[in-house]
Amino acid sequence: MHASQRLVTTATVIAVVLLVSACSGAAVGPSPTTGSSPASAAALVAQATATIAPTVTAPASPTPTSSVSPSSNPTPAPTFAYDATALAAGPHAARVMGTGEYAIFTVVVPAGWFDVADHHFVIKYPSVGGPVLGLSVWDVGQVFRNPCHWQGTAFDPGPSVRDLVAALVAQPMRNATRPTDVTLAGYEGRYLEWSVPTNLKSSTWTDFDVCDVDDSGHHDFQGWIGNGMGNRYEQVPGQVDRLWVLDVNGQRLVVDATYSPDTTPTDRNQLEQLVKSLRFGAPLS
Repeated sequence: MHASQRLVTTATVIAVVLLVSACSGAAVGPSPTTGSSPASAAALVAQATATIAPTVTAPASPTPTSSVSPSSNPTPAPTFAYDATALAAGPHAARVMGTGEYAIFTVVVPAGWFDVADHHFVIKYPSVGGPVLGLSVWDVGQVFRNPCHWQGTAFDPGPSVRDLVAALVAQPMRNATRPTDVTLAGYEGRYLEWSVPTNLKSSTWTDFDVCDVDDSGHHDFQGWIGNGMGNRYEQVPGQVDRLWVLDVNGQRLVVDATYSPDTTPTDRNQLEQLVKSLRFGAPLS
């Protein structure tokens, strides 16, 4: 879904919290809406409970009987691409990717989703080679002029929402849509979609054969660098990013809802509902 664990610099852990009433509906479109009042971070933390379920593991195999022979080639457990922790269905708080002081954000998570990278990502499929479906919020520091041949092309797009949107639209190979005005969670900004070329050869998951190589040996196709934390790179050809570039109380933040071509209509509807449920609270001090 997202920048995976190999490029994420984690920070202090924020507890995932249950919210009592912070998740009423919000418009995800051009019509302005009134967002819920920013919640007090101290109050959210005071209400925190242990809401993260243990990481899912396969149940032990039953003892074979005399009439059933155990398989000589048992099905291996899926390999997680991330340090993923299963989430209970309901409201959860997460963190902006960056090193500044940001408002925490909350989303309502359906059953079967996971927390990744110290509450910076909410994803559905953590297994290597699986579908890509997830949500993250970024403070973007620099944008690459070319997402495949990105070495030495990172630049500061400027401070405003429109500056960043112009830089994203100008990035080649992305087939970016025309940006439109939008309001999300009560905050105004601009919305666009972009994608990875479907014909870009990828011999291994998260690697694109002809793209530049990072320090860990991966051929990355990537869009931006977080402000002090993480690079946003893609996992598979045809992957789509739905981007809301917002002014949140004077801070420019990017909501990134991403999915791969092999996700189902149900998956994409769940992702849409996560976006609609998003709320920003007060900065955590």
